[in-house]
Amino acid sequence: MVDPRDVPVGDVYITLEEVRIVLDRQGRRCVRCGAPLRPGRTYFDLRRPVICGGSRTPGNVEALCPSCHRRHMRRIRELLAMHQRR
Repeated sequence: MVDPRDVPVGDVYITLEEVRIVLDRQGRRCVRCGAPLRPGRTYFDLRRPVICGGSRTPGNVEALCPSCHRRHMRRIRELLAMHQRR
């Protein structure tokens, strides 16, 4: 059962402790552009999508600012489209 405090990452959830690990690992900055991450405006995404061999583990999770998250999701949609055409 998912704890209501857990954070969604795609179709999986990470715990608040895992969120802290990711944020501490990145110095509480966006992994892509280095912008400071703010509560309520931080997105957690998989570095490497599962369809590309990525895992659903905290080591494959990155924290992004809203702008970098949008760019990341655009890239993921392109990857999914290519994967579906195969």
